[in-house]
Amino acid sequence: MTRVAGVIGWPEAAHIARRRQRTVRYWSEGNCQTTPSIAMAVKFDAAYRAAGGEGAPFAEAHAHLLGMHTEREDACRRALAADLATAARETGEATAHAIIVATSNASPRDTMRAVAEAEQGRNAMARLVRRLSSFLSNGAVPAGEHTGGRSQ
Repeated sequence: MTRVAGVIGWPEAAHIARRRQRTVRYWSEGNCQTTPSIAMAVKFDAAYRAAGGEGAPFAEAHAHLLGMHTEREDACRRALAADLATAARETGEATAHAIIVATSNASPRDTMRAVAEAEQGRNAMARLVRRLSSFLSNGAVPAGEHTGGRSQ
């Protein structure tokens, strides 16, 4: 808001918003809990550009916030993929060593190795379960719309 008002002036910003200057100035403060509507933001950006400003401050701010949200979701999905790969590897190794015990005259060392691999597989699956659980929504979200990780 400060960037826009710096080009078009606070009185014009208040006129565009159909609000008092005090309200529009409040939107520029860090502790402000309200923001202009999307329709107002579009008008502010248009007025800013018409007055010679470069870019679109409100559109850029929205794009930045969306980018941060998307990066968090992508990070959650990458972490899930890593946990899934680890679980697949660890359970695969456990299965391979258990097959050796089941189909041969396995030594106690072979059996101990199979047990150790099974423990690693169990731990990897527990991490995978925790990661998958983080994809569950805290609130009512239609199926398929929540894309991962805890929101907020």
